[in-house]
Amino acid sequence: MNNHGCYLRISLQGMNTFLCVISRKPFSSTVLLPKTSFPLRVSSKQRKERDLWIMKTASFDQLYQWQRKNLQAEDEFFLHDGPPYANGKPHMGHALNKILKDILLRYNLLSGKLVHYIPGWDCHGLPIELKALETYDTQKSSVLEIRQKAKLFALDTIKCQKAAFSRWGVLADWNDNCYFTFSPRYVTSQLKMFCDLFDKGLVYRDYKPVYWSPSARTALAESELEYNVNHVSTSVYVKLVLHTPLPECIIGVSKNTPVYLVVWTTTPWTLPANQAVCFHPDIKYCLVRCKSNVDHEYMVVALELYQSLQQLWLRDLTVVKEFYGKVLKGHFYLHPIQKTKKMPLLPSEHVTVKKGTGLVHTSPAHGPDDFLVALEHKLPILNLVDEKGRYSADAGSDLAGYNVLDKGQDVVLRLLGSNVVFLENFRHSYPYDWRTKQPVILRASLQWFVDTEKIKTAAIEAMKRVVVVPTNFEKTMLKQLASRPYWCISRQRSWGVPIPVFYNSSLPTKNAILHRGVVERLCELIMTNGIDQWWLQSAEDLIGSEIMRELQLLPGHVFKGMDIMDIWFDSGASWNSVLPEGKQADFYLEGIDQFGGWFQSSLLTSVACRDHAPYKNIFVHGFVLDHEGRKMSKSLGNVMDPLSVVDGDGNQPAVGIDALRWWVASHVSGNGSNVSVSNQLIQQASDDVQKIRSVIRFILGNLHGVTDFQLQQTDLKNLGFVDLYMLHLLTDFVETTFLAYRELNFRKVTSLLSYFISNNVSAFYCNIVRGRLYCDSMMSKKRLSALYVLSEILDQVSLITAPILPHLTEEIEIYHPWRSGKGGLFRNRRFTNMRNFESPDVVECIKPSLSIRNAVNKSIGQFNTQQWNVEITAFDSRDLRFLQKLQLKESDENSELCELLQVSTVTLLDKSVPDPVAKEKENVSINEDNLMKTECHYSGPIQITLSKTKLAACPRCRRYTSADGKLCHLCLVVAAE
Repeated sequence: MNNHGCYLRISLQGMNTFLCVISRKPFSSTVLLPKTSFPLRVSSKQRKERDLWIMKTASFDQLYQWQRKNLQAEDEFFLHDGPPYANGKPHMGHALNKILKDILLRYNLLSGKLVHYIPGWDCHGLPIELKALETYDTQKSSVLEIRQKAKLFALDTIKCQKAAFSRWGVLADWNDNCYFTFSPRYVTSQLKMFCDLFDKGLVYRDYKPVYWSPSARTALAESELEYNVNHVSTSVYVKLVLHTPLPECIIGVSKNTPVYLVVWTTTPWTLPANQAVCFHPDIKYCLVRCKSNVDHEYMVVALELYQSLQQLWLRDLTVVKEFYGKVLKGHFYLHPIQKTKKMPLLPSEHVTVKKGTGLVHTSPAHGPDDFLVALEHKLPILNLVDEKGRYSADAGSDLAGYNVLDKGQDVVLRLLGSNVVFLENFRHSYPYDWRTKQPVILRASLQWFVDTEKIKTAAIEAMKRVVVVPTNFEKTMLKQLASRPYWCISRQRSWGVPIPVFYNSSLPTKNAILHRGVVERLCELIMTNGIDQWWLQSAEDLIGSEIMRELQLLPGHVFKGMDIMDIWFDSGASWNSVLPEGKQADFYLEGIDQFGGWFQSSLLTSVACRDHAPYKNIFVHGFVLDHEGRKMSKSLGNVMDPLSVVDGDGNQPAVGIDALRWWVASHVSGNGSNVSVSNQLIQQASDDVQKIRSVIRFILGNLHGVTDFQLQQTDLKNLGFVDLYMLHLLTDFVETTFLAYRELNFRKVTSLLSYFISNNVSAFYCNIVRGRLYCDSMMSKKRLSALYVLSEILDQVSLITAPILPHLTEEIEIYHPWRSGKGGLFRNRRFTNMRNFESPDVVECIKPSLSIRNAVNKSIGQFNTQQWNVEITAFDSRDLRFLQKLQLKESDENSELCELLQVSTVTLLDKSVPDPVAKEKENVSINEDNLMKTECHYSGPIQITLSKTKLAACPRCRRYTSADGKLCHLCLVVAAE
């Protein structure tokens, strides 16, 4: 048998065979067999019951409150929970996020810190409202009915998600200490923040083009968009008649010759709202003669673009004259739809020649650059599109009622008629509503905004002081902050936090009334009577008679605003309700998409209110994808339910919470990459946990019969080199793993843990000392030394594993011979309890022996090493000195060296010379007498001769150390005791 293989696959099977053999022998009662009730395996049928039993026995649900009440830690760790959306069942993305947070929390708790974590839910917003509307007549249902139904739906979702998160072992007070964005305390805190920002001049109301979702009938923020790269728009080039002729000396044709300006757009539905054509004064334009079917036409385009247009249009274009754009200033053209209406040509710096024609169709109600041009030149902001995305009556009878993204666009093209120069389908990236999955439009409307222009510099500087893992991922967010002029925070829906403003019917609706006294009064009503007071009370009752008189408002002439706040403002204000006053969270931990969402909204609100970021560190993870790199989708049939993974269903067996948590940890390395999941990967995680479990059971079984006090009497000076070396490996493993934890590289933690358990503990140490454990007398120094080492391994491996696998480690505590019933690992142990056993001298001393062990195992291969004798010839005095520390006599069958090599006997020969010639090449030969010779090299060459032993197997210890097939000398001594 090769003793250098995988311990769990070979060595434990060998031990089981060994135990079966000795159990049929008369010496079985003298052998110290492992004894523990810790189960080797937990069946799929028992898995859920087992997990629940562990959580109950270890009081998982009370740990958070316990540490808050009982720990006197100087350091406190704040992890602020980004609220999941309360609109669906738990999914693998939830599992990834919540389990990562729990690993971080438990690591800090075991590091001696008091942890602060309040889980929350984002409870407002369109998806929840749409769910409510599924059971109501949308035309007849009142706002209060919608709100009530939406609240009930959110509560049901929270109940479902909360049960799952708790089952996964996430450390929190799930019963009494969660936050919800629809709770009275949260809503009132948010209302007061809105009032503070208004008083600072950071919140204002204005008429601007914003992203508008016709399918949801509300404004959207940039963070609520997703981009469809395969969207197809109608790309159209339209010629507009120049109304005021350009001087003949400049353009080279008679002033009576018709001249056209050509504009390009992928939103032809905006042409009815055209208010200007923009040019750049420093761009060179040209008049081109275009050959048509009837006659020549003269068109103005950018000189740099005319050749590409010629190829696209498949027309011959001849340049007649070149001139700079400034020539166009002060001239007019005729409107593309209202063809007798004069419209201005205006200079603008936003015009480029990257695409199009160099002349830009300008519709201020439907574009941010267009809007700025309108402000500069005092153009009207003409909006001809209603909230449903249809042309209003102001668009004219030909267009009124048509959807601008469908039939309405076709009507526009028909009205343009022969003015269409060229038309094609244009595939490009286009914004969609992330909830309804329908295209959005830019549409001017009265909305509320946060003036990010005023705080962007401070926000960028604050962000630069934040540590982001992985590094450089914050660059996108910094770019977004730098280019973001405002943040639209109003929505035209029912389910949300009201914007607490009023309007005087005798004044323009742009002039809103926001009074701190009214906000305070509203907050009192909400805390007393619930969150629907804005919709239940009249404007006069909400304001109160005293403030009505103060503001000189007349009853019947004041009305409430009906907009609600953007849910990103809701969740972005969570630090204000959850974190203690003045505190920054140590960590925000969310998906990589939150740089454009919660990370950004939280930063902006915090900087606006208190001039610093709400977080010190950000840790981001990727998305959960299937094994082919695809998003989870019901239509693809690749959705995995984490509850089915943990508890099983008709299609897959239960693997338990440990396997789910191991899958999470083993796929997150702190680089923000996406995480793959499949049944095979989950099963691999289960197998990895099982390997750890098997070795843990072996250690627990051998600790039976001894006490912690007995082991703590062990003097490290009396330990053998193999024991000390194993303790050194343990310390090295712990330090390397701690570094991986600090780097948030949980994949490396699991990799180090698996390797250490399978190779260093199982295949190496346990395989070497099992003879001592089973066959030495119970209280022999060598056996107690091995038990001391195993106890330290168990203690330190349990602590290292605990943040990732708290269920398994608490189960270990339940079955631990002297820790059972004492409250569990997380209540009693900390990383500071771990001893350091670093021993570089021991490593240096044992290295020659390890080189020999490797050479022996390689040479013997599949043979049983116990059936072989080893003769070692050392040619270097330093090597010999190290080898003699493990074997004092020339020949020995019970030395440390013999135990390390796992052979019958070892003979150590001294052939050392002062300055040997190094031989690094290894030679192996086998002759007919079963004799093998090999060489290995450390300080100098070492010759190894292997020969088949003539000794027989001892019937008690099964080692080949018996001269006559009876008990060997060691077993005779033990039997006589």
